[in-house]
Amino acid sequence: MEIDLLLKVGGSCVSNKILLYEALKTKSPEDIKTALNVSPERIDQIAAEIGDAFSILSKMIILTGVGSPGHFTVLKHGLHKGNSGELEQHLGLLEAQIAVNRLRQTMLKSFLKYKIPAFQAYASSMYESDKMRIIRANTENIEKFLASGLVPVISGDMVPDVTMGYSVLSGDQILADLAKKFLPKKIVYGSDVDGIFDSDPKVNPNSQLIPEISLTEIDSIIEEISGEDASGQMKGKLIEIKTLLNTGFKDIILLNMTKKGILFRVLNEEDVPHTKFH
Repeated sequence: MEIDLLLKVGGSCVSNKILLYEALKTKSPEDIKTALNVSPERIDQIAAEIGDAFSILSKMIILTGVGSPGHFTVLKHGLHKGNSGELEQHLGLLEAQIAVNRLRQTMLKSFLKYKIPAFQAYASSMYESDKMRIIRANTENIEKFLASGLVPVISGDMVPDVTMGYSVLSGDQILADLAKKFLPKKIVYGSDVDGIFDSDPKVNPNSQLIPEISLTEIDSIIEEISGEDASGQMKGKLIEIKTLLNTGFKDIILLNMTKKGILFRVLNEEDVPHTKFH
């Protein structure tokens, strides 16, 4: 089955990851409460963007990041290190599910508001990993939901792991797997920045947007940003994009999903700030 759009809404679009690192450092109840918060206003705006896009598309899949609520609880309980066998960590996994489900429910309510027929699917029921890399996937139900006219929504998750017991499966890795199965005409990564820059735009106001990156250039870009990408997330995203380019995908876009009208305009081939990979 071919789909029109595979869209990843990054966690940075719906929460503030700066607050995540502050809470991990201070461990104060107030900072932790703030880190676990989501941004309903921004989620509502993003849902409106997706609603506009859905009006001109027939089939799409949405991947969502887990934002600071998911990352905070994962790091707090060491879930990224695998199953320790301790009850406290298992309860931490439950705490992480509660935090991420709060984010999912907020997004689903906004999707309903903008008449997007979304259906929440869970990666933990579809994937198995070994050392944090996918080794087994069953996406037949995703295909059936698409055929019924629904929009599957999937987020990063904790999944069974052959070596680690359980491990984190990122939305970017899920996206790469779904792209191979559903052959989207366009792949869009939604972030809170306009695209890839020659330096961190949140630190350097004079940084320049790189409008296009080819397969032959992406390795040097990955090397350049490695020193600035403290969390490793942008580097990880670029590595997955490189895999997609090697597979043959030629229309991959990274844009600022928090900007009003951006997704609809990109889908209509309008000249707006973004980075295109080809």
